[in-house]
Amino acid sequence: MSRRGFVLIVILFFTVLLMSGIASFLRRSTLDAAIVRNREYAARAEALARGGVRLGVVLLQQDLLDEQDAELPAPIDTLGDVWARASELQVETDDGGLLRLQIEDAASRLDLNAVRIAGENEGKREDLFAWLRDFLAKVIEEMPGRKEEKPWDPEELARNLMDYVDEDDVAMRGEPEDAWYQQQDPPYRAWNLPLLSLEDLALVKGFERPLVEALRPYATVYPFEGKGVNPNTAPTWVAAALHLGGATDKRLASEDDVKQLVKTRGELPICGEGESNRCGAWPAAGVTTFPPSDQVHSDVFTVTATATYGDVRRSVEAVVDRKDPAKPALYAWRVR
Repeated sequence: MSRRGFVLIVILFFTVLLMSGIASFLRRSTLDAAIVRNREYAARAEALARGGVRLGVVLLQQDLLDEQDAELPAPIDTLGDVWARASELQVETDDGGLLRLQIEDAASRLDLNAVRIAGENEGKREDLFAWLRDFLAKVIEEMPGRKEEKPWDPEELARNLMDYVDEDDVAMRGEPEDAWYQQQDPPYRAWNLPLLSLEDLALVKGFERPLVEALRPYATVYPFEGKGVNPNTAPTWVAAALHLGGATDKRLASEDDVKQLVKTRGELPICGEGESNRCGAWPAAGVTTFPPSDQVHSDVFTVTATATYGDVRRSVEAVVDRKDPAKPALYAWRVR
């Protein structure tokens, strides 16, 4: 090999080495820039989402002022309120962010803490059990899959949940409530207090994760003291899970019952107690609902703010009690 050929090979070798180094440097620089950009976007998105929650709280406070000025027998929360209309909007920021707000009345769902037997509602045990059994049966039936893939017994589940949250330590069938829970690893005891989150359902005997997830669109645990349902804000599937009827002939609401509710509240707000020519009525006279559909005003709301920058998204979910508008209470806070 001539000296000229050898020099050419050396030049080619170092050229390839240099190009490889440059390519690696550019790739690393691009990756570092993407990481920095995503971190910046994540920080911006979380800050915007936190601000969105604050905006939601302000809207709820403004709604209280609007209710005080309304010519109705009592404050009423409906899907026409400012907090509900905010869920239809999205806000673009000057720096390229996008904010979506979702505010939900806790009374638009079924409060599972309403089945807790404590003191004054001891006389409602049979009604609570009958409704909870039928509600769970409905949810299980509507879950996807074949019947043999859904082995849950609604009656057993209803007993287990009521035993888990009631005040005493004796099960409805007479055995110690803690017997099954003490056999788990690690062992624990029946809570005997209001549920603090829907995730707590997974601790109740028989409530496996797929069933808990199936209950999520229907249920809440707020407020902790257990309240009724707001017929003005409840979605149709929640209304269909209410017991309707007289003292001895209660049944789950039919499709016609739900259609009548939607028609009624579309014309006039349902006011619950009190008479007014500016109020609608549901259900019909002489018919009651269980749990009661008289919680037309709420203090507890779930505010979910979702912010997006580029391909980075952050959501902040807060459960807020606005009872004291000067100092709203925060029950839960979750960043996703």
